[in-house]
Amino acid sequence: MAGTDPPKNLLSLIRDFASEKSEGERRVVGLKKQIEELRSELEAANLELEEAKRLKETAEQELKGFEFELALNEASVQALEARITLIQDEISKVASELEELKHQEATLRDDFIAQMVEFNAKISAVECISFLSTLDRKFQETIASDFQNENTVGDRAGSEQDKKFPKKEVTESAARTINDQLAHVISQVAKQEEECLAEQNIQKQSDYVFNLVADNVFNSPSSTTSFSSAGVD
Repeated sequence: MAGTDPPKNLLSLIRDFASEKSEGERRVVGLKKQIEELRSELEAANLELEEAKRLKETAEQELKGFEFELALNEASVQALEARITLIQDEISKVASELEELKHQEATLRDDFIAQMVEFNAKISAVECISFLSTLDRKFQETIASDFQNENTVGDRAGSEQDKKFPKKEVTESAARTINDQLAHVISQVAKQEEECLAEQNIQKQSDYVFNLVADNVFNSPSSTTSFSSAGVD
């Protein structure tokens, strides 16, 4: 009994060792497989990490580019706002100068019309006085000539009644002539006044049209937008 126990124990030990060895080999194979899987996962994680780093760097570069572009845009906006302000100031200045020029033009026009009316009145008065002087001179000459003819006729006829009749006829003829000429002068003066008034009305209508066009040009939104866009461009 005692002689047979050691071989059995040895066989049992051998079997246990072989079993443990086989189990250990299986465990080693499993561990190697796990190591390979973990290594593959690590490589994938490293690739993802590198990709994430690359994306982060790209995003940071794009962000820096956007920030730089935003700064440029803000500077451009400020410059454009300053230019728009200057253009609006220039437009206001030009509009003020235009209003002043329109006022000066209206004043000069009114002064010119007043001077022309006064000048026409003076011319008409001078012409009327000159014409009346001419009429008076002609009337005096006619009276003198008629009186001379009357005296000649009186000397020949020797009758007082014959002297009075030609004098009365000559006086009435001269009066009619003066009345006709005065009526002609009055008609000419009235005609000149009508022409002057017509010219004033035409000038007022022209000024109204000019002011209306100027107001439409300088006060319309499209003109202001065109000025602003022209300055911005």
